[in-house]
Amino acid sequence: MSLLKDLQLPARKLACAVRTVAESLDKEDSAILIAAVMDSNWPYSTLERALFDKGITLSQGTIKRHRTKGCSCWKI
Repeated sequence: MSLLKDLQLPARKLACAVRTVAESLDKEDSAILIAAVMDSNWPYSTLERALFDKGITLSQGTIKRHRTKGCSCWKI
């Protein structure tokens, strides 16, 4: 019996600040955050400021990367 026959490189789960913040919130707030981030009616800078006012720090670049599916969330 081989101990290593199913040895595989584990899938990397790269960090995404949007996902990290969403996972730290309760279910309702997480859904609201994701909806706002994905809503193109929210300009990046306006959403960044609105979130900052609520105590959440996400940069415009991070929001843009997530919205345009350039972050690791869409590669998993």
